[in-house]
Amino acid sequence: MRGSTHCRWAARLIAAAIAAFASATAVADDSDASALMSFVAGDYALVGRQPDGGASYTGTATIAEDGGQLVLERQIGGRTLRATGRVEVPSPPGEGQVLRFHWTDGQTMTMTCLVAGDLDNYARLTCLWTPDGQPAKQPGLEAMFSTTAWPDSAKSPD
Repeated sequence: MRGSTHCRWAARLIAAAIAAFASATAVADDSDASALMSFVAGDYALVGRQPDGGASYTGTATIAEDGGQLVLERQIGGRTLRATGRVEVPSPPGEGQVLRFHWTDGQTMTMTCLVAGDLDNYARLTCLWTPDGQPAKQPGLEAMFSTTAWPDSAKSPD
């Protein structure tokens, strides 16, 4: 019995340590963050779906650098939503970089995006988002596709 009590105690200690590390996020190294911020700055077409299997939507977005942060302006259904974000290193696992944006639309929202390059070496973002403090069964989904190389007449998905 003593052994099983010790194992449960050790398991709780490990779980508490993981939870403590999981709640922390680190800001990426300044030089790495600056390069990623420059890479994603530009215009995008976007497609998405509201959390919990809600309505799908399309729109456009612009990401701009503003000092040490990013400003994301999304135009969806005639509305403009403005979010601020920065480059972070999620913990765990503590490797790689993500963009994390926050905005308020009746309540505070957080969107976490992975950044990759498309076939023409422009940024492509894939994102998950949820209202803060409200666990969703399914997060909202959003994908942003760079329109930088598109002819001007083809940039609006509307």
